[in-house]
Amino acid sequence: MNNMMPLLSVSIYWDLPVLLIIVSLVYAATRHDRWDKIIHEAIHWGVRIVLFLVSIGLILYALSTFL
Repeated sequence: MNNMMPLLSVSIYWDLPVLLIIVSLVYAATRHDRWDKIIHEAIHWGVRIVLFLVSIGLILYALSTFL
């Protein structure tokens, strides 16, 4: 059971991809009516959100490591 504890302790991060997909699809659907445009725009917004979150994570990591 102790081997499973690290996996269970990060379970909050399993929700992040689902939230990113849902937010991207909803935002894209408010802008477009056709599914091909919605999916295309959702992919672009998903990439932007992921890059934004990764850059914030890297900045916070650098600040915590070097300061």
